Amino acid sequence: MGFRFTARPGHPTFIDLPWERPLADWQSDRMVTPIAGIHRHVVRFVAYGPDVYALKELPGDLAAREYRLLRELDARGVPVVEAVAVASGRVADDGTPLDDVVITKHLEYSLPYRALFGRMTLARLWQPMLDSLAQLLVRLHLAGFAWGDCSLSNTLFRRDAGALAAWLVDAETGELHDERGLSDGQRANDLEIARLNVAGELLDIHAAEHGDLDLDVRVGHRCGLR
Repeated sequence: MGFRFTARPGHPTFIDLPWERPLADWQSDRMVTPIAGIHRHVVRFVAYGPDVYALKELPGDLAAREYRLLRELDARGVPVVEAVAVASGRVADDGTPLDDVVITKHLEYSLPYRALFGRMTLARLWQPMLDSLAQLLVRLHLAGFAWGDCSLSNTLFRRDAGALAAWLVDAETGELHDERGLSDGQRANDLEIARLNVAGELLDIHAAEHGDLDLDVRVGHRCGLR
């Protein structure tokens, strides 16, 4: 099975990118380095005019799966990054199979959570940020989506009428069910994962700031993730 590229209309064709190379080795005049979070997979950014796109390399069928999940969540009115394209069947010049790539449009004016703390302290920011994450998780659950890895790292934030709004950027671990909602067990599992992930992320920021905020490790419960 050869190279296949599925793209939504209204975006570049991306044909000028070096698809025959691993994403980590790409060199192109289109490469840019916006403020980005920490990723478990290789993620690179390219610019076409004023538009910036994120490309993420994923093994197996995960790229196609994330592309489908993001599109379905968008159709259900959930704030997620826009899935633009997916590339599969890539092969290196020496015949070595390469991982698939999912392309999403970079969310304008958004920042990963760590970048927010360059502008505000943890004491001022943590409650608004967690409120926005809690609202996102509620909307995902109402749409029938079990996230599986709710965390600040898998979210982008941007200002919205003086508050913060959270957008899902990583759906590869999720499961989408019908819109009748999730079971109590599925919701409880997501909430427990959120408490553990978010508490650890905020404690890391707290330690880096060397502040005097008494940060409760049960942060998920205090911010409404209950």
